[in-house]
Amino acid sequence: MIRSSTPASVRLVVPPEHDGARLDLFLAAATALSRRTARALVAAGGVLRNGESLRVQSRSLVAGDAIDVLGAPAELGVPVRPTIPAPAILFEDAWLVVVDKPAGVLSQPAESSTAGELTIEQQLLLFLAARDGRRPFLRLVHRLDRSTSGAVLFARSQETLPRLAEAWRSGQVDRRYLAVVAGDPAFDALEVDRPIGRDPDHQWRFRVDPAGRPARTSIRILARHAGRSALVECRLLTGRTHQVRVHLAAAGHPVVGDRLYGAPFHPCAARPLLHAAGLELPHPKSGQRLRIASPLPAEFGPFIEAQREPPPAAPTSDGGLAGP
Repeated sequence: MIRSSTPASVRLVVPPEHDGARLDLFLAAATALSRRTARALVAAGGVLRNGESLRVQSRSLVAGDAIDVLGAPAELGVPVRPTIPAPAILFEDAWLVVVDKPAGVLSQPAESSTAGELTIEQQLLLFLAARDGRRPFLRLVHRLDRSTSGAVLFARSQETLPRLAEAWRSGQVDRRYLAVVAGDPAFDALEVDRPIGRDPDHQWRFRVDPAGRPARTSIRILARHAGRSALVECRLLTGRTHQVRVHLAAAGHPVVGDRLYGAPFHPCAARPLLHAAGLELPHPKSGQRLRIASPLPAEFGPFIEAQREPPPAAPTSDGGLAGP
């Protein structure tokens, strides 16, 4: 797993007085760059607007746009933004890259984005552009919820994007999740085959709905903790929004920390303890199966250690405790 940092970059936020301005004119006005240098920088892919490359100097800007200038050229004459931590790369070649998304980070820009927030897609784009000295081709193949950590797949070329997307759609990608669930499931293994649709009573929630889209999840218990929680492995046989969370809640055992789906408050779970632990997929060029694993984050530690504790000794018929 590679961990590194990008060289510094500069972020400029377009103020109201520059709403509708051309990109090159804005850069020339907001920095010490000449208009000619600004044009060359844009043409080279060295400028991003809201995480996307802009190669057209005449593109009009909107107030509030976040403009990132990669590599922070000294001639900018503006303060440099601190170094941005790069994503942890689990696998990379010329065709694809898999990164380890931390919980709390968006996969790509969304309505819930806050000003100045970098998504995992934008972080990776900035890192690759700075490392390789050119604008990379990068397309997200799937998303994880903001609160979910783990492996996220990106295509690195126009050629491999449709191949990866088709592998995803056709079920050739094995997606493995680990979760800590509330309670003590009565089953050791379970396949949930229940359709999922939006919850009309809550903007962000989904629910089991007979009129929803087909959804299947395979669940296996890996460890139990004194009847209070269990570590489970979930494999997605379909891919619906919030599928693991909805199906585990429907089975009576919501993910610990998942208040949206009914889990009680837990002091050791600041977020739903759900982790995209691995992907297995055919390589888009060679066809060979790739197995990529993401290690469990630190938040799972207290639960894993608790499940390793030996069970209490069983009482004997005379009220004493049994020996070892």
